[in-house]
Amino acid sequence: MLTNRPVIGVDVAKNFCFYAAVSPTCTTFLKPFRALNTKQGLLFALGQIKKVEEAFSSKPVIILESTGHYSQRIVHFFLKQGFEVYHINPLISHSIKNSVVRKVKTDRVDALELAKLLFVHAFRPTTMPKEQLANLKVLTRTRGHLVEQRAKSVNQLQCAIEQIAPLFPNVLNPGSLTALTLLSKFSVPCEWILKANQKIIMNMLETLPRQGKAYGQQKYAALVACAEDAQVTGISLAAYASTIRCFASVVQSLDVEIKVIDDQIKALSAQLPEVALLRSIPGIGDTLAPIILGEIGDIERFIKAKQLVAFSGIDPSVKQSGNFIGTKNKVTKRGSPFLRHALYIAATTSVRKESKGSQVNSVIYEYYQRKIETKTKKQALGAVMNKLLRIIFSVLKNKQAFRLISPDQQVEMYQQHLKKTA
Repeated sequence: MLTNRPVIGVDVAKNFCFYAAVSPTCTTFLKPFRALNTKQGLLFALGQIKKVEEAFSSKPVIILESTGHYSQRIVHFFLKQGFEVYHINPLISHSIKNSVVRKVKTDRVDALELAKLLFVHAFRPTTMPKEQLANLKVLTRTRGHLVEQRAKSVNQLQCAIEQIAPLFPNVLNPGSLTALTLLSKFSVPCEWILKANQKIIMNMLETLPRQGKAYGQQKYAALVACAEDAQVTGISLAAYASTIRCFASVVQSLDVEIKVIDDQIKALSAQLPEVALLRSIPGIGDTLAPIILGEIGDIERFIKAKQLVAFSGIDPSVKQSGNFIGTKNKVTKRGSPFLRHALYIAATTSVRKESKGSQVNSVIYEYYQRKIETKTKKQALGAVMNKLLRIIFSVLKNKQAFRLISPDQQVEMYQQHLKKTA
């Protein structure tokens, strides 16, 4: 038995929850009951839980599984009420469905089984996140969703423009400010070659890219050639003009919203010294640092770097049975996908060379070169992600900016540290 207090199991749904109370001896105390996720429903559930507290003279603990955004409000409510809350992974809670032979799957049974789960498993309680870190996580995830929507809209815009003017992507990038401004005003090729529009288009091509008059004239000549080619190779449908104008406006609107979110992230990052610490690591810049910090949250939740690696889902899976030991094991991918994506971008940046030939991060670059001697490039990148995460853990845990030192220097410093502590 891993607890000597009464336990409340909560099975969460969108509009209501089922609650089940279990005594400290793991016997059912209250029959599972249903309560709406409204003010009245939550206060009713709180009243029932108070009865359990009075009966055993001990404050119950709350356990529920993570069900996306539905469970977040319930967790927040009980944390504000001062309860100890366990917010567990569904992979663990789903394992209890085989605890009995009979196939019974109801919300009442799930709530009761969740409560009993705390008597056989050891979990870490959920804590209320710091407000600044919670805000940063929401903002960076919102930005990620907007950027993803923008990429999809640009792809749809390019599909439409290639139907009426196949050569247009060779002239201008459909997602650029110049192309979006042009297409939102003149969406079909026949409008690009009209003399009445020439001055306006030339002004766009000269001022928006900020490349000068010669560049604008060159692009206008290419645009005219593209329009003439479209008269033969393109599809003349009025619907495509409306589609192009629509997607161009959508992308421009998303750009405005992304800029607003970026400003809020920048203002919030200025209040968090951890962001500056992360930016000191070569390969992690102004965009990735807030994402990584928002996903990690409070570094004090992790005692060892291995725990942070497991939290991110880049720890290798293990397959072993009898004399068999698996060697082709993939990463678990059971952590934050947003954190893994940010680490992947940071890893690919760290192993690159800059335009002048210098390395972005010489230590990581050399580490990557050693790994690709025996591993595939994808496996080597996974190893780089793991190493970067351990560096991030050290920087945040020690509250010290990153110092670029060689592995030999690191070994020497470690030996000196051992001599001082001996």
